[in-house]
Amino acid sequence: MTHPTPFTFLGFYLNSLVDSGKVETLSDIKRRLENNTLFEYLDGKYNDSFDISLFSKKQLIEIEDYFAMMANAIDEDRKMGITENGLCLLVAYCFQAAQTKQKDLHPPMKELYGQ
Repeated sequence: MTHPTPFTFLGFYLNSLVDSGKVETLSDIKRRLENNTLFEYLDGKYNDSFDISLFSKKQLIEIEDYFAMMANAIDEDRKMGITENGLCLLVAYCFQAAQTKQKDLHPPMKELYGQ
């Protein structure tokens, strides 16, 4: 996949969860990012409407690491306007990643783009 396709693809699925009324707390999403269990949790809870089969395990780890980095570095209320729904926070992370040049993503995400 070429940049930013992985993030837009993921963002569409996350947005569909929000649209159907699903809610996750910010603290729960951040805790799952800290514990590297985000995608395992989302896949288990929403497996009928959240398809991550396009991504390899290594790719999901890279995305999760990137999201965890943002969770530690960004004030989501001030920068992204997110105060309630952790799924909205993940959509905002997808937006942030999609608007960042591939070479500027940290970690570099070599597996995600097959480099």
